Amino acid sequence: MRVHSILAAGLAAVLTGAVLLGPSQAQNAPAADQLALTSQKETTLGRRLLMNSIGANNDIIHDTLDGVLPMDDLELRGRLQSISAMLYAFPNLFRAEANPYTEEGEKADPGHVSLSDTRVWEDFEAFKQLSYAAYIKAQEAADAPPDQMLARVEELEVMCESCHETYRKPFEYFDFDRVEEFIK
Repeated sequence: MRVHSILAAGLAAVLTGAVLLGPSQAQNAPAADQLALTSQKETTLGRRLLMNSIGANNDIIHDTLDGVLPMDDLELRGRLQSISAMLYAFPNLFRAEANPYTEEGEKADPGHVSLSDTRVWEDFEAFKQLSYAAYIKAQEAADAPPDQMLARVEELEVMCESCHETYRKPFEYFDFDRVEEFIK
C-alpha cells in the first residue's frame, strides 16, 4: 500500500510540474542528469578554446600532409584522434539556456561571448548529430592508410565548414594561411 502512495505522490508532483511549467517550458526543461556544474560563461569559453585547438591541430595536420612540415605518422594520427575526441565533447559544452552571439555580449566580455547562432538551441539534436558525424570522420582519418588520410581530412573540413555556416555567427578573423599578403 505504501508503494502505491509513493507512486501516486510522484505522479501528482510530475503532473503539477507539467501544469506549472506549461507545455513549451516542460519540453525544453533539462532532465535532472543534464544540469551542469559549470557556468554559461565557462562553458562558452570552453567551446571557444576547443574550437581553437581543433583549428590549430588541423592546420598542423594539413601542413604535414601538404609536405610543409616533416611527416610523422604517429603525430598525425594522435592529432586526428584528439580532434575526434574534441568533436565528441563539443556539444556537451552547451547549456540548456541559450546564449547565442550578440553584439552587446561581445562589447561586455569579448573573451566569453558565444559565437553560436540561435539555431543550435532550436534544433540541438541535429547540431549534436553533425558534431558526432564529424567525430566519426576524424576517427576515420586517424585510422586511414597514409595515402587516404588527406582525403578524409578534407572531407572533415567540409563537414566543419558546413556546421559553421549553419550554427556559428560569421566573424572576421586573421587567416594565418594568408599572412604573406599582410606583410608586404
